[in-house]
Amino acid sequence: MEENAAVEEISRLYPAVHRRLRTSGRLLPGRDLTARMVSVLRHLMSYGPLTVGDLAGRLRLSRAATTELLDRVESRGLVARTRDQRDRRRVYVRITEAGRAAAAAGAGRDDAGRDDDPLTAAVRTMTPQERQGLVDGLRALLRERPAGG
Repeated sequence: MEENAAVEEISRLYPAVHRRLRTSGRLLPGRDLTARMVSVLRHLMSYGPLTVGDLAGRLRLSRAATTELLDRVESRGLVARTRDQRDRRRVYVRITEAGRAAAAAGAGRDDAGRDDDPLTAAVRTMTPQERQGLVDGLRALLRERPAGG
């Protein structure tokens, strides 16, 4: 495939693939939670109360994305935020009893519904050669241009 045609096709396909496989905003089957929400609950169950910054680091999300996610989880009564009494700038997030129950309800599901993950389902339909080709191509794209460069 010619270089310009490849660039045009990648530019067309990449956003479509992202839209099709994005799972962060999708509710898990039979639940009022997304996989990311369940991940928040599981982190808090495992590590106890965390600052918003610590939770963002563990989730590998920006602070802004974590705050937005926490707003949605808190609105369901699954977590609560409290200010540190010694340093009022610090906010801790803790899981509530309702959050523990919600996390426990999903405990039997493989990684919060990972079997229902569109990416996993799509990769499952690919041949081993197609999988390797995709991985190799994505690595090549990342290797050729440093992030932000």
